[in-house]
Amino acid sequence: MAPGSSSFLRESNVTPPQLYSPKDFIWGVGISAYQTEGAARTEGRGPSIWDAFPAHKIKDLRNAELSCDFYNRYDQDLGLVSWLGLDHFKTSISWSRIFPEGFGPINQTGLDFYKRLTDEQLKRGITPWYVLYHWDLPQALEEKGGWTNRDTVQRFLDYAHVVVEALNDCVDRWIVMNEPFVFVGAGHFLGIHAPGRSGLRSFLPAVHHVNLANGMGVNLLQSVAYGKVGTALSFAPVYPAIKSASNSAAARRCDKLVNHLFLDPIIKASYPQEELRFLNKIEKYVQTSDMSNMLCNPDFLGVQVYTREVVKHQWSIPYLKASLIPADKRGKLVTNLGQEVYPNALLEILDKLKLEVPDIPLIATECGISMEEDDTSENMRDSYRINYYNRVLQSVKHHMRSRRLQGLFFWSLMDNYEWAEGYTAPFGLFKTNFDSLARTPKASAFWVKEFMATQRKDMTADTSEVQ
Repeated sequence: MAPGSSSFLRESNVTPPQLYSPKDFIWGVGISAYQTEGAARTEGRGPSIWDAFPAHKIKDLRNAELSCDFYNRYDQDLGLVSWLGLDHFKTSISWSRIFPEGFGPINQTGLDFYKRLTDEQLKRGITPWYVLYHWDLPQALEEKGGWTNRDTVQRFLDYAHVVVEALNDCVDRWIVMNEPFVFVGAGHFLGIHAPGRSGLRSFLPAVHHVNLANGMGVNLLQSVAYGKVGTALSFAPVYPAIKSASNSAAARRCDKLVNHLFLDPIIKASYPQEELRFLNKIEKYVQTSDMSNMLCNPDFLGVQVYTREVVKHQWSIPYLKASLIPADKRGKLVTNLGQEVYPNALLEILDKLKLEVPDIPLIATECGISMEEDDTSENMRDSYRINYYNRVLQSVKHHMRSRRLQGLFFWSLMDNYEWAEGYTAPFGLFKTNFDSLARTPKASAFWVKEFMATQRKDMTADTSEVQ
């Protein structure tokens, strides 16, 4: 067991922190369409790239055809959101549920589902947040090249326009994309996520076309949508393993890759080519006006941070000349995804973004952790999750009070399909029994409920310490 892990894992610090947020601070919880909806073959939905991804590449060889059956149980699950005391709920739209072929005839039944979902949230006093792309590209578009095909950019914009027009009268919070670095890197370079493409020839066109769709998507929605429009990026603090000139240079390169490849193009209209020379090859895919077209000014930036990375110089690694040192090799406590448990990661990224994008409000659009849990216990004691949330919230309270951080969404509402991990990485506040589909509150759900009760008592900003 890693040093300090016993104090983190044991049941301690279960009392919510004495932390009072500004009145307008956004507290919410999230899921995504593919991970929870199920109903994969019903009511006109077309297959996505994850439906076509080979089963042997999924850790437990299982699929998400049923998953949590949120499609049929959303009313019950929204009741859980209200029970927690949260009044913001984030999920995504299934592109192939709206356009089974990625474009062409609209599946009105799919649009009607999201209208019903929206109406039910509003009836309960919940503000709906919709992500337009959370990794589930229609398979029909993938067969035409997917994100390596420039045509997909316009297909995405057309789909986004249809969705916003359908829901615009009752939805005022939109997120264009979720974690492009992850779905492009894992799905188009490493080949470990759908669609399973690998190598620089897939990676570079996908990087550019996703950046173009992301930035143009923000601009499009701001021109037609009512309310606030943003996008959600993944970030991670990057450290050199041992301080040396070569390791520090390797850390800077990795920082540019992990934290700037999908930030700089839409905020600065540039790629970090000076540090990442291999990006010079991306010019092949850049057409006139692309960089100016992707430049945008989002109303907020979704920030999603799960860990930090520690790297060293490694001359034999192509492109980066750097390698990650796995957390377990460094003797650190790790999550089910092999990531270091590092509650200060969000704070460090907020500090970094305060300098790099000082004028864009920040929202932690995902915040969560997954470790081993006792699935047989009726009393789900996930004290590690409670301790994690306690530490994260205490660390970022200054950013909350200063209104630099304007919201936080717990991830996730319930255990669901965790992509290539299948059902082996539970992130939920509620346990999902994937046989009976029953939801059971974990200790962390009661903790969030109690925490939100304290917020409702006095949601006034204590700004006395804010300069």
